[in-house]
Amino acid sequence: MNFITKKVLEFQYKKLEDSKKRLNQHLEKRESLTDSKEIEKIEKYIGIWKKNIAKIENEIKKIEDKES
Repeated sequence: MNFITKKVLEFQYKKLEDSKKRLNQHLEKRESLTDSKEIEKIEKYIGIWKKNIAKIENEIKKIEDKES
């Protein structure tokens, strides 16, 4: 694996970790809310973060498969 690929992979793992933290923050926030409008907003964010995590994981898999 060359230097640039390693750096890209490191960056993707960092993005994945950050995205998972954000998702967890939204999940925790959702549990403390009682207003249905606020819960709806949080649900949208949760969906977005789940999609982002899936995209990042796919990107990581592509890079690792290409380098194997």
